[in-house]
Amino acid sequence: MRKGHNTFRAWKILTQGMLIALYFLASAQVMREIWKERYLPVTLLYMVMLEVSYLMLEAGNIEQRRILDLVYGQFFGALCANLFFALLMYTVSTLSFEAILPYFFTLTLLEVMSGILWAVLFFWIYLKGQSFKKALFIYGNRERMPETVLENNRINGYFQITKSMHFREGIPKAMKLMEECEAVFLGDIPCQERNELMKTAVRMDRECYSIPKVTDIYIKNTTIRRLYDKVLFRCSQSRLTREQEVIKRAEDVIVSFLLLVPALPVMLLIALGIKLEDRGPVFYRQKRVTKGGREFDMLKFRSMHVDAEKDGPRLAGKYDSRITKVGRVIRNLHFDELPQLFNIFRGEMSLVGPRPERREFIEEYAKIIPEFTERLKVRGGLTGYAQIYGKYNTGPEDKIKYDLIYIYQYSLRLDIRLLFLTVRILFQKENAEGVEEKEQDDTGDQKGDGHGKH
Repeated sequence: MRKGHNTFRAWKILTQGMLIALYFLASAQVMREIWKERYLPVTLLYMVMLEVSYLMLEAGNIEQRRILDLVYGQFFGALCANLFFALLMYTVSTLSFEAILPYFFTLTLLEVMSGILWAVLFFWIYLKGQSFKKALFIYGNRERMPETVLENNRINGYFQITKSMHFREGIPKAMKLMEECEAVFLGDIPCQERNELMKTAVRMDRECYSIPKVTDIYIKNTTIRRLYDKVLFRCSQSRLTREQEVIKRAEDVIVSFLLLVPALPVMLLIALGIKLEDRGPVFYRQKRVTKGGREFDMLKFRSMHVDAEKDGPRLAGKYDSRITKVGRVIRNLHFDELPQLFNIFRGEMSLVGPRPERREFIEEYAKIIPEFTERLKVRGGLTGYAQIYGKYNTGPEDKIKYDLIYIYQYSLRLDIRLLFLTVRILFQKENAEGVEEKEQDDTGDQKGDGHGKH
C-alpha cells in the first residue's frame, strides 16, 4: 500500500502544482515586477515551502483514516505557506500589504479548494480499496468482543472484521480461520500467545495488526549490539541528554514569547468575558505534577462555576452543568489553556510533552498501570502526542503508550511537527469534549485522560 500512497502524493503534487503554476502565470506581471529575474527560483521556493507545510501538517497522509485531519491539513498548510510568502514579499518589495494580500488570498483559496477535493477523492478511493480486506480478530479476556467488532467495522478503514475467536481456542483454529482472511488483528492478549499467533500470521503471509504492550515501545527504540555471535537489543533509559534539554528549553522560551505577543489581546477579551458572566476570578490555579514529581500551579482560564469542586475533584463530563457559557466556548477552542504560556515561559512546563496530571490521578492510575509514572521523566506539556492523536476521553492505557512513544523517540524535529499538528486539533471538537458520565464511574482503564479539565 506504500506504492499506492506514493502514487496519490505524486498526483497531488502534480494537480496542485499545475494550479499554482496557472495562477502564477496569470499574475506574472505583478510577480515579475516584485521578483524580477528571481521570479522562477522564488516560485520554485514557494512550491517547496507549500509542500513542506503539507508534510508538517500530514495533509497528504491518507493512511491516517480521518478525513477531517486531511481537510484541516490542506487548509492550514496552504494558509501557513501563503502567509509566510505574503510577509516575505511585503518585506522585500515596495508594494503595500493591502496590494499583496488579494493575490495570496486568491492563491490560498484555490489551493484549499483543490486540496480538499483531492483529499476527499483519494481518501475515498484508498479507503474503498482497503475496506474489503477481511480480517480475523483474536481477542483476550478484557475485551468485549461484539462491541469491539461493531466499533471497529464502523470506524476502521484498515480492514473489516469478518471472523473472530478467543486466543485460548488455539493455533490450529487460528490457522484455519486465517486461510479465509487477508489480515489478522491481535487484541489485548498475553505476550507468549500473541507472539506465537503473530509468527503464524507472518508465515502465512497475512497482514498483522497488534495492540502494542508497553514493552513493545521499549523494544521499538532499541539499538542492536553483538556479543560474540549473539544479537542483543539494548534498551536506553529514555532520558533527554543535556544538549537536548538545553535546546528544548530554548525552544520553549522563544516560541512561548512569540505566541504571547499575539495571544495577549485574545486573553484580555476572554478575561473580560469571564468577569462579566459571574464576577468570579478569571484564572483557575490547579496543582499539577511535572518532571521529577515536582508540583506547580498550572494556570487556566476558569471555565466552570466558582464552587464546581466543592464535593471534591472529578473529571469533567461531556455535558457537565458546572461549565459556564464562556467556559464552553473557550474549552471547545482550547483557549482556556492559553495562560499556560506563562507556565512554559517560567520553566514549569514545556510546549510539547505529556499533559501534567494531578497527583491523585497519577497515584490512582499508577496502581493499574505502573509505567504511568514514567511520564515524569520530562516536563509536562501544553500539547503532546496523546493530545494530537488521541481524544479527550481516550483511556489512560492508550495515552501512556502515546506519551512513552514521545519520550523514547524525542527529537527537536518531532517537537516541531507536533507543534504544527496542534494547530489542526484546535478546531476539532472531539479533542475538547469531556468524559461521558458513565465513564467517570467505571474502572480505571475506562476513564478519561485524568487531567481534570476545569
